[in-house]
Amino acid sequence: MICPSNDIAEDTTVNDPSPASPSKSESAEHPAKAATEISLSTDPAEASVNPEPLIAPKLIPQAELDAEYKRTQEEFDKYIAEYIFPEDLSKSAKKKLIKKLHFEYFKKIRRKIEREKIKRKRAERGDDAPSKRRKVTKLSDSDNKLRIALDCSYDDLMTERDIVKLSKQIQRCYTLNRHMEDPLQLHLTHLQGKSLSRMEGFIDGYRNWDVHIKSESLLELFPPSEVVYLCAESENTLSEFDDSKVYVIGGFVDHNSHKGLAYERALAAGYGHARLPIDSYFTLATRKVLTVCHVFEIIKNFVESRSWEEAIRLTIPARKGLEDKV
Repeated sequence: MICPSNDIAEDTTVNDPSPASPSKSESAEHPAKAATEISLSTDPAEASVNPEPLIAPKLIPQAELDAEYKRTQEEFDKYIAEYIFPEDLSKSAKKKLIKKLHFEYFKKIRRKIEREKIKRKRAERGDDAPSKRRKVTKLSDSDNKLRIALDCSYDDLMTERDIVKLSKQIQRCYTLNRHMEDPLQLHLTHLQGKSLSRMEGFIDGYRNWDVHIKSESLLELFPPSEVVYLCAESENTLSEFDDSKVYVIGGFVDHNSHKGLAYERALAAGYGHARLPIDSYFTLATRKVLTVCHVFEIIKNFVESRSWEEAIRLTIPARKGLEDKV
């Protein structure tokens, strides 16, 4: 940092309200001095009227992204050509393995393309200012102590495709919870086996989620007297939540092939059970069984709005044929 010399201070006294601008020769000989004099004579009010323009984010040309993606594809093709597959691997298993390897190999370029899409959309809207990072409240700092558990103990009853769907629904629950001002105390219980493998293989960074992730079962983690299993078949209608209880959503994608299974398990384990009050406000053209993320979203919306009617209406998709109860 260059400090103004004494002769500069003398040139900018109060007695001389209009100091002369430095000559070209003087500026050339003493650029630091000239720059200092100019900055001292600048009117702050004028500076505030003409602020520095915001610099738009630099966009990577689409042709450059396409070329990088093409290079990645060529590298992947070479990698697969040299990859040694197990001899006893079936044709369908080989296709699944190649798909998994492709997902991992293209992760970096895929993220880069997604970031560029976001920057382009912002540029098209004229929103060139840097985006403000969303304030995230940690579970440990949340004023909300309501416990919601996703029971992932149904691995052996689901196909590979259903486990993929479940992992996406779990990810959706995490995202919904993370965006709450005071997030719920979200637990993933009995996360092991195929569900765990799916999370580790396809959901990058899930180990860093601010969630209570446990491999133990519900019985190992909570006393039965604290558990309330949410089941569509229960005769008990949920009206309010109790922070001393843990409310459980069955992590199960079954397409109605195991109707009432969660309810049967709750009874066998001695858990409390309840159903969401959907039929108190609406009728459904289909069964009242909802996806994991829909149940969680209804709970989240109710906690925020304190209205079951609003929470259900905001969440249940139109295909369910939701109609107001007469």
